[in-house]
Amino acid sequence: MKSKKKITQHIYGRIKKLADAAIERGDIETCERISDDIYLIKRSSDLTPTTYTAVGAGSLLYLLNSLAQAQSQVQSQ
Repeated sequence: MKSKKKITQHIYGRIKKLADAAIERGDIETCERISDDIYLIKRSSDLTPTTYTAVGAGSLLYLLNSLAQAQSQVQSQ
């Protein structure tokens, strides 16, 4: 069984990868990990950053990534 630390590091790594892609696309401006389970994300459409748990941040970034992939597939058809 994997240790909790390895699983946690995998989650943080995945969120960072999704955040970097979202920043590159312009979906978000910043994504900062401010504690073990809290992220501060500033979306391009928001005036102030919003606080998310790791699960919430991961979910938001995953959905933004899925939307971008779907839009690129539609445009390529």
